[in-house]
Amino acid sequence: MTFASLLRIRWLPLLLAALLAAAAVDASAGSDALDTRPGKYGKTLLADVVVPPSQIDQITAFLDALAVANHGTVNSPVSGDTWDWVGDAITARPEASPYTLVVQVTGRAKAAGDVLTQWKSGWRMNDGSTKQSLMQGLFAADARTGERVTLTAAAPPARLDRDKTLVPVLSLVDARNITIDGVHVQLWSGIGRSSWLDYLFAARWLVLGVVMLGVVLVFRRI
Repeated sequence: MTFASLLRIRWLPLLLAALLAAAAVDASAGSDALDTRPGKYGKTLLADVVVPPSQIDQITAFLDALAVANHGTVNSPVSGDTWDWVGDAITARPEASPYTLVVQVTGRAKAAGDVLTQWKSGWRMNDGSTKQSLMQGLFAADARTGERVTLTAAAPPARLDRDKTLVPVLSLVDARNITIDGVHVQLWSGIGRSSWLDYLFAARWLVLGVVMLGVVLVFRRI
């Protein structure tokens, strides 16, 4: 056996390992349930709520009524009706900022195509007013008919300049091409940090490119 063939045998497992690692990370991203350990969403978990089946039935009824009332047009996030989730009041302090709401929606695609749920997130203030903004990222592209999808997004972190009593509020505005069967809500405080897996996922194709470049350079020298 020549030195070149030995080198190829040694490089092949490394290349395959890199490919498998990238594929494993890619497959696991976005499919895991929300974690209760400190991570990218925050340092301290203040609320961890799985919406009960009775409220999932309310969501279904709301979306069915919305489809009939709007005749297929998109519901207005400003003036349209919403289905609301209201959490328990918290005493929010500047030193524990930021405060981050996270929502995860699970369900199945009704047909082939994009899947979308539109939510507003925000806070009910002491005077009874509610301040909300649209969330981004609760979307899946090119789903297959009947495919199970998991949509997860975090609201923009809220920072405070003084102590306040706040009530977290999430409002479902509309949903497209999905039968929702689960909603999971979390409230975090503090600055989140990414795990090594997050860094690996972000750089997976760079690592793979470096490995493949190394293989090409070695083979050219042989």
